[in-house]
Amino acid sequence: MAMPFPLFANACFDPDTTKVMGEVFDEMIQSLDRVGRPRVVQEAVARQIIEAVQRGERDRDAIYQRVLAAMALNLRLGTDARRCA
Repeated sequence: MAMPFPLFANACFDPDTTKVMGEVFDEMIQSLDRVGRPRVVQEAVARQIIEAVQRGERDRDAIYQRVLAAMALNLRLGTDARRCA
């Protein structure tokens, strides 16, 4: 049986933390509206938020900045990899 939310397979967060996670996700996705919101981008954002929280971050702004930095790094690495191919 497939899990409906595989990103949360091994995660458990308190209500305050899930509220912050949802707020960061919504803000990040809204800021990405200029480039569209393919499902893969939404999943990448969610994964980065979960990873930040699992590492102990609880500050909303710090989570946002970590996700933004990770997404920028991934985009840069993807661009560099395409140039080398």
